[in-house]
Amino acid sequence: MSRWHRIRHALVTPELIYGTIMSSAVIAVAESDDDDFDVFVVTIVTMLVFWAAHVFATAVANHGVRGGRIIGIGQAFRDGVHHSKGLLYASVVPLVFLILGATGVLDETVGYFVALLVGMVVLGILGWMAFADRGSPWPVRLLGSIGTALFGLVIVVLKAVLH
Repeated sequence: MSRWHRIRHALVTPELIYGTIMSSAVIAVAESDDDDFDVFVVTIVTMLVFWAAHVFATAVANHGVRGGRIIGIGQAFRDGVHHSKGLLYASVVPLVFLILGATGVLDETVGYFVALLVGMVVLGILGWMAFADRGSPWPVRLLGSIGTALFGLVIVVLKAVLH
């Protein structure tokens, strides 16, 4: 497997995509009077809770006998941590912009909106990578990237509206 494929398969996971949508939705539903630090704290706590729930669910689901092999709770937990890391990775970049806004390095409004925008950019990059992996020409990659980002935006808006 080429280096590109290893990177792509390490990065483009359902957990990273779902985590990107979740962190964007949490940021989107922040109260208008919340400052960036409050949004930062709510986002990090929410993502940690979702990550812990995902680790737990994966560990419970994988504990026992799988494919004729006994998987102990320790191994199932380690597998859950490994499998779920994308949920945590997804919120790193938006959290950086929120903390930059909270500390005054960026204007708070700029930090907030960049934190929201970066999620769609990440989804667009992931879409580009997925189409590139299939060997699609660059125009198809670009359309796939835009489509992925826009679909992610629709999901974030729906999650925010339904919150």
